[in-house]
Amino acid sequence: MPIHLRLFLAILGLLFLFSCSSSKSQNDSDNDSDSHTDSDDLTIIEDADFDLQDSDFIDDSDEKADKDTDHDSDSGKNDSDTDTNDEDYGPLPDNCIEVYPGQANSRLCFGPVKTNVKCKANPAENEYVTVLESNNSLGDTDESMDINDDFVFFVLHPNDSPQCFDGDTYCPNIYGCNRKDEYVYEIVVSKFVNHFFAVDGNKIVFNVWDGLQSDWTKSDKLLIADLKNNEIAELTNWGSHGRMKLAYPYVVFIDGISDNPLILNLETNTTKKISNLKCGDVPNIDGKHLVCQGRYIGEGLSKDELDETAWIVDLETFKVSPLSVFMHVGETPTISIDYAMVESGRDLVYYANYPGKLSGMEIYNFNLKNKREEKWTPEIKGIFEGNFTRPSFEYPYFVYLANETEQTSTGVCYALNIETGERIELWERTSDRPVIKDRYIFEDGYFPDKLAKLPDLPKLPENADEICEDNNPCTDNRYFVTDGECHFIPNHERCDDDDDTTLFDVCIEGVCKGFAGTSTDEEMVLIEAGTFIYDGKEYEIEKPFKMDVFEVTNGKYAQCVAAKACVEPLRKRSLTVLDYYDNPFYDNFPVLYINQFEAQNYCNWLGKRLPTEFEWMKATWDGEEKTYLWGEEKPDSSTYPDSYYANVGFGYPGMVGWDLVEVGTFPKDKTVSGIMDMSGNVTEWTTSEWTKNLCDNPPCHGKFGGDLLVSKGGGDWSGAELVMRYPWTPWTHSFRIGFRCVKDIEETEDEIKP
Repeated sequence: MPIHLRLFLAILGLLFLFSCSSSKSQNDSDNDSDSHTDSDDLTIIEDADFDLQDSDFIDDSDEKADKDTDHDSDSGKNDSDTDTNDEDYGPLPDNCIEVYPGQANSRLCFGPVKTNVKCKANPAENEYVTVLESNNSLGDTDESMDINDDFVFFVLHPNDSPQCFDGDTYCPNIYGCNRKDEYVYEIVVSKFVNHFFAVDGNKIVFNVWDGLQSDWTKSDKLLIADLKNNEIAELTNWGSHGRMKLAYPYVVFIDGISDNPLILNLETNTTKKISNLKCGDVPNIDGKHLVCQGRYIGEGLSKDELDETAWIVDLETFKVSPLSVFMHVGETPTISIDYAMVESGRDLVYYANYPGKLSGMEIYNFNLKNKREEKWTPEIKGIFEGNFTRPSFEYPYFVYLANETEQTSTGVCYALNIETGERIELWERTSDRPVIKDRYIFEDGYFPDKLAKLPDLPKLPENADEICEDNNPCTDNRYFVTDGECHFIPNHERCDDDDDTTLFDVCIEGVCKGFAGTSTDEEMVLIEAGTFIYDGKEYEIEKPFKMDVFEVTNGKYAQCVAAKACVEPLRKRSLTVLDYYDNPFYDNFPVLYINQFEAQNYCNWLGKRLPTEFEWMKATWDGEEKTYLWGEEKPDSSTYPDSYYANVGFGYPGMVGWDLVEVGTFPKDKTVSGIMDMSGNVTEWTTSEWTKNLCDNPPCHGKFGGDLLVSKGGGDWSGAELVMRYPWTPWTHSFRIGFRCVKDIEETEDEIKP
């Protein structure tokens, strides 16, 4: 799109946001009365022009007549002559509607209509083609792409601006490159803006927007059409829709007023507004789940309950769950067959000599079945680690952009077979998001024009787990579509070796092995039972326990790895040091990239466990309520370095080396009983469920249960206040979080009080 047009649209977008802000209350009222409510109840779409349950939009049977639109004309577009012999599409009906009833000039026509412009829709395996060259006679590609068996769809901004309404210069339409004859066909044509659409099989959902209307919330409509019989009907007129996603029978888009995701079920003719979730961009769906980057607004709360992060919604039950809660999430996650990919900024690297320069974006995979996290993007060594962004996934192919130079705004598009590890380079220097669908890759962004083909492989059977079941809890049973065989991959889950004398059992190389779970009390201190004040309330710890003096270090954790009771950290670096875990120089620094399950394993290996939030606070305050371990003196840059009492990142003009320090470095970051670094270095795992506010009688039960836990303590990326607490998904790895262990005290008969 020309630059001046983009500037024009940007200005219009700002005007739209202002209009929405000033009339939000009225628009919300209009929307709720016309089509849906803000409650958690399902509502019937009352403003649809047809009954979806009885229409041909539900029936995709083979009884429908296939028709052809292979029409030739000297002018480059179809006229009324048709060819009815081809089996794909029949005579093109005069299938036009008035988008705004009673306005003759609001005519919109749907139909494949052939032009005389050639295109490319059939790349060879492992290569890409440019679908429509820029020197074509129709116009410039714009916005997103999509694909089905018959067409590669895209949006064209026409060269012929007079086709737009008077006073408007931007009225793109939807076109398709036919995958049989490789000619461009008109799909949706009007004088309006038709630039957002989504395709699934023969169904296409698209928006219609009149850019000249003063109230955009009234002019934006959502339509659905059938590419086999050319039927077209309106779904909603709820206001601004923006981009949408279609995975039949679900259509998902963002309410332009509230930023809540709206879910349409085309089979039941119902819609659901997820009122507690605000998505920053259009969600991705796979037919079972919705995933998005956004904020969760708790019931009855007037402000955000959690920072912006990644969420997942069950499309049948509408249950909202955290997908990955940590320091930073990148763009919208993607999901397919129980795998969700999250782009993360938790790994950002600070150059040692220039702390403001960042690299290190990564993509993490979250397995919905076992709630475990993996990293599929490769390790890069060197000062610049590269940025890996914009994931898309269709089993077994994982597609992403890799910026492995300091030109971080663009990257090379790669496809990775997660079964074999084979990486295929597709095209260089792009900033648009690659999308994989039906073994094809296309671009989803402002400059869509590329199409790549991956090797065809069978789909993963729905009963793949049953096919390969070996009844061994210590293996992950995986069916590989690449070779059609079962693979039994040793895991490191907890197991039971049927030996009561082994307190800790874990899978090692596919076999369940037990450990005695014994350890000394060296470098632990006693925390007495009793009451303590927590944020103005009194709580009680009923039993005494012992707590580690120091956060678990690289050297200590490596001993568990050597015993094969623990797995290595997911990554071996820190914020600035790339060889952090393997380097003996950092043996006495806190271990990083250990999730809550792995931290619990380490503690159990020693006959210990992770603390609860309240045990952590009891150990920290020693029965005395205070703001900081050293008292009430607030960190102040004006008194730096005299008041630099802990390795924390806020309240001081800088950190030591912009990274972690050796445990025990700060003598005033110490409790009365001698526990070190509870205000600095890293925040620490607990076993307590996250709640917005503390309950009166712990243990507290959070809305998300064990899927969201509390971490405690200040750190190099947080402040030093003892009341600070953070929500984390327990499967998350990061350079920001570590842990320490506690140990229950076994009472003897003499110690038991009558």
